[in-house]
Amino acid sequence: MPTFDLVFHSPSKPFKLEADVPLDDPSILLTGGCHVDHEGFDLNEIEQAYYSVNGFSFTQDSTWYKDGDGDRGTNAILQSWAKQTTPIDFNNFVLDHSHFVFKFPIVGQAAIQILDHTKQRPELLRLLSARFKCGLDICIDYIGSERVEPIVHIEWDFDTYEQMIEQADYVQQTLNKGVWQSYLDRILEFNQHARTIKLDAFKQADYRAQLFFNKKSYMLIPTL
Repeated sequence: MPTFDLVFHSPSKPFKLEADVPLDDPSILLTGGCHVDHEGFDLNEIEQAYYSVNGFSFTQDSTWYKDGDGDRGTNAILQSWAKQTTPIDFNNFVLDHSHFVFKFPIVGQAAIQILDHTKQRPELLRLLSARFKCGLDICIDYIGSERVEPIVHIEWDFDTYEQMIEQADYVQQTLNKGVWQSYLDRILEFNQHARTIKLDAFKQADYRAQLFFNKKSYMLIPTL
């Protein structure tokens, strides 16, 4: 049986859950990118500006990105969740990534400032359509002798911080029990069959997540 251990860290609750302070210089509203990540937590250029002036610290992660924009990476409010304490080796599990993630609505005087510029740039309304959400994300793979196999990957979103903490505790307890490591042969057999029949990727991910947590792999809250 492979040896695989994780240490989990609790998130820091944000000091506030909305961005209400306006920009000193709003010129970016007419020039900055305002594409909104419809399912995820990536922050566009204008959101980054508002988050900064409101005191939120966000992370630039070159390995985590949307829309194939690998050169840019992503900018999001990420907090580390799990860390692998066992060495990475062949014929063993590996933690691919693990995060808590947050997105905050733009409200108050900051929202009024954006509204003042929508006559010149109507698409800025995208920025005011987002609501608060937070989520957890963990992905575990298996490094075989010839290929890497997916073991489990979940991305679960929540509209309250308390719900996220409750479900994070559930995930941690399940993984700490270690019973899931006995699923390895079953998962590897399933993966091979899924590749043979070209099973939809989301159905594959759901099968593995159901084994672990009796839940779907992706439970996402739309940004808009």
